[in-house]
Parts: sequence; structure tokens; C-alpha cells
Amino acid sequence: MPNVKKSRLKTEKPVLEPMLLHVVSDSTGNLAGHMVTAFLTQFAPGTFDVRPWNFVSTDERLHRTLAQIATVGGVVMHAMVMPKHKQAVVDFCAAAGIDCCDLTGRFVEFLSGAAGIDASQNVKALHEVSDEYRKRIEAIEFMIQHDDGLGVERLREADVILVGVSRTSKTPTCIYLAQQGYKAANVAIAIEAPLPEQLLAVKERKIVGLLIEPWRLVEVRQSRQSSWNMTATSYVDPDHVQREVTWSRKLFMRQGWPTLDVTKTAVEETAAKIIDVLQLRPVKVEE
Repeated sequence: MPNVKKSRLKTEKPVLEPMLLHVVSDSTGNLAGHMVTAFLTQFAPGTFDVRPWNFVSTDERLHRTLAQIATVGGVVMHAMVMPKHKQAVVDFCAAAGIDCCDLTGRFVEFLSGAAGIDASQNVKALHEVSDEYRKRIEAIEFMIQHDDGLGVERLREADVILVGVSRTSKTPTCIYLAQQGYKAANVAIAIEAPLPEQLLAVKERKIVGLLIEPWRLVEVRQSRQSSWNMTATSYVDPDHVQREVTWSRKLFMRQGWPTLDVTKTAVEETAAKIIDVLQLRPVKVEE
């Protein structure tokens, strides 16, 4: 038996190809995409190669899509609404020896049974231009008009006001909140500049201070400085950044504003925590 070092054996593991994961939807694919994205966080990156197939809403297109999937193999997850299309996927995959999973069927059946009401089977229901949809559009317009200190004279109309030094994810978080229908504004603060009087005049519980670890803030700013070809300033100086973060933390404490650390937090999680901290109610249309 040849004398092979164990360390070499460890470095010569076969490289596995990602498994093809076909995500089939009869609409935009947003719901199925979000669900699959959440599921895949439990696996190592590169385990699956996701292939979306959206707007597969007719018999002919479904047949053509499944035929294409059969030529390359993999597994199928689908969010078809119509029962006949659900069954068509099951039958085709069974015949082709392809594993498949229904992302929505059991949940809809559960709700239907619990309520004693048949589901509508309306493919377009999720994306109708309703009053709630219009309220989300209004919230997005409000966010654009109140980004980075704009429109401070109307700050009190906001549902949420985010405050923080430069590059603390204020704008991306506001965009995400606005997409859920919340009127979100944000104000950038700096040691060298006085706080807007309109911000200090807000007494309702709607302000949240965003914090970040200085080392991470330096990284983010250095990346921005490099991509924008900015002249070197105290903007990325570690000592100055440390003073900024410390100053903002003390400011938030003096004002009594709740704070969130966004150092290692995705925008979606930050937004969810803001909704929880401020006890915001889901946005609904008034009757």
C-alpha cells in the first residue's frame, strides 16, 4: 500500500456539482423565490443551482417547461395555484423519475379546511392593484421624498424615522419598510453638524438610532471611497469613525431613542426588528 499523507487525502476530496433546483411558478415567482431562498440558508453555498421558471400559467407552457427540465434533470419545487397544474407537475415528475415538492398546496388546504371555505384558485390575486398596493406605492414615494434628511418639515408624518451616521444602512432599510407600506424617513447625522430642529421636535415613539461597529463602518466607507474615487478625508479615518460612533451612541441615549446594531444584520432583519421595537401594526387600508 503506498504511503500517502493524510493531509493530502483531505485536499483531494471530489468536487460535487451543484444539484439543479427548478423553481416553477405560474406568476412572478416572488413567493416561491423567497421561500426557496430561506430554505437554502440551511445548506452550504453552492449546494444547489437554482433555476427559476416564472409565469408558467398555461397548459402548453407548463408542458414545455417540464420537458426542458427533464432534459437536464435535477429536482423541482413549485408554487402552482391551479389544482390541474399541480397534478400535472406531480404526474410528469413521477414518470420522469424527478423528485418534486409543492411549496404552497398543503398550506392553502390547511387554511381552507380550518376556515371551511374553498380557496379561490386565483393566480393573479397576489398582485392585484388594490388599495393596499396603492398605499405601498405612496409609502415608497414618501420614502424617496424623505431620504437622507430631505423633507424634514414633514417628518412627523412618517411611521418610522431612522437616524445614524453615514453608511449605517438607513436608506436600504427605509426602502424595505416602504415596500411593506410604512412611511419611512431617514436623517444622517454628523458630529460637525447640528441636528435638525424638526427631528428633535418629534416626540412620538417613531425614531430608531442605527449603530454599527467602527471597524465595519471603516470597511464600508473605504469601499465607497474607492468605488467613487473620493479624496482621502477623515471620513475613513479609524479614530474619527470611532468618535462618530461613540458620539451617536451617547446622542441616542440622551434622546431616549431605541437603538439597533446593524453590524452583522441584513436589511430584512433590521426592518423586522424596527417593526417589533416600535410595535408598528401591519399596514391596512382604512374602511
